Order: sequence, then C-alpha cells, then structure tokens
Amino acid sequence: MSQIDWGAGSYETTAADLLPAARELVAAARIQPGEQVVDVGAGTGNVALVAADLGARVTAVEPAARLREVISESAGSRDLTVVDGTAASLPLADGSADVILSNFAVIFAPDPRAAIAEFARVATPAGRILLTSWLPGVMGKIVGIVAKAVNEVTGSGKAMEGQIDWHDPKSLSDLFGEHGFEVSTTVKDLSVTTTSPEDYWETRIANHPLGVATFPLLKKAGRLEEVRTQTLDAISKDWTTPAGEVRLPAQYLLAIATR
Repeated sequence: MSQIDWGAGSYETTAADLLPAARELVAAARIQPGEQVVDVGAGTGNVALVAADLGARVTAVEPAARLREVISESAGSRDLTVVDGTAASLPLADGSADVILSNFAVIFAPDPRAAIAEFARVATPAGRILLTSWLPGVMGKIVGIVAKAVNEVTGSGKAMEGQIDWHDPKSLSDLFGEHGFEVSTTVKDLSVTTTSPEDYWETRIANHPLGVATFPLLKKAGRLEEVRTQTLDAISKDWTTPAGEVRLPAQYLLAIATR
C-alpha cells in the first residue's frame, strides 16, 4: 500500500496468520450473492476468495504484481477479477461497489485521507466500508524494535505528515464523517503461533516484505544482529511457552463505515 514492494519476500506466511481476521471481516460485511465487493490491498486474496465463495462479484485490488499472480492462480472459477491499483487510486467507477473491504492493508496508505476519499467515491450510496487495523500491543512492540532502529539509521524518526491513527475510532469517525459515513467499531482478538522465537523471526520478520525492504539498511549500519537479539529476547521473555512455542495474543479494531 506504500512504496514497499509487498510482493518481495514471502507474504504468504503472514497472510495465513491473518486469515481468521479476513473471515471475521467478510462475515461482518453481511455480503449477499451478486453484490459487487472490492478487496483493497488484497495480498494473497484472503478476503477476496472468502467473499467470492459467498456468491459476490469480487474485484481484488493489489499493487504487487507477484501477489496479483497468486490471487489469479487461486481464483479458479470464482467471479473474481484481479487489478493493479492502490487505496488512493482505485481503477473503478464512481458508486460501483456495494462493499469495500481492507484487511490490515489501507493502514499502510501513504495518504490516508486520499484513500478514505477514494473509498467514498467508489462506494454506492448505500455501500459499506470495512477495515481492520492493529491496536497498540504485541504487534506494535515487536515491529517497534525494528522500526526504532530503522528510524535511527535513516534519521526518519518523525511521524509522517498526514498519517492517522487507524485504530482510533474517533479519528475514523471524523474522517469518514466528512464523506457522510457513520463508523462503528469492534475489538477483536487474533492469536499468532509459531514453533519458536527463531522461527517467528525468520518467517514473520526477516522474510516479510517490510523486513526485506529494511534489513539491508540495518545490516549496512551494523545494527541487524542487535535488532535480532532484542526481538528474540522480547519474544522469548513475554510470549514463549515453557515448551518453546510462541503464542502472540494480538488485538485489532474492526471498523464499519455506512451512510
């Protein structure tokens, strides 16, 4: 959803972790057969595929070429179209979507206000928009270790202008309200498990698109091993069972915007 190449590395592992949230998102949308559904930042197609299985006519919008291929290969005979696009530039007509969904994707949009305006443009007058975003907690702590080091290395510690707290119901209500939407929110739980802290590092961080994009900077600055050690120590201390299994209890916000 930003300048990160989400097709780099292996997003598939993370996508599998997020599948329960994708199912919750689609269920909350109360999709009816024949409705036009748009999945923004579709990734490997979790949301798009589940929605299509309900009889919806689905358009999966994904900027990463490799991930578009993954979705197309999984689509089979479903009524599912895969297109190139971003949250702030959807290749869709005004008022053409009954439902717009985004599972932990629009939260990476460089210009949140432009993305929300684009969602409002594409939604039908009675359309609904649903998205998920991480609440502060486990995921933020783990990602924060890497982000802090990257900010120190690049000198980009200041918050980007125009960014919003996607997990803040008031912020969402204010911004969607400018387009005539009312927002309701629910807090949901999502547990991520792996065989060990080392496995989590390799499969969810080092080979994640964000890791692929930032680790060369950390390695060049001589900070990568330090970040790895800090991350493994945090996971081992707080979220690893006596048997060595990692269990991360995360929470996220499910937001529904309707006119």
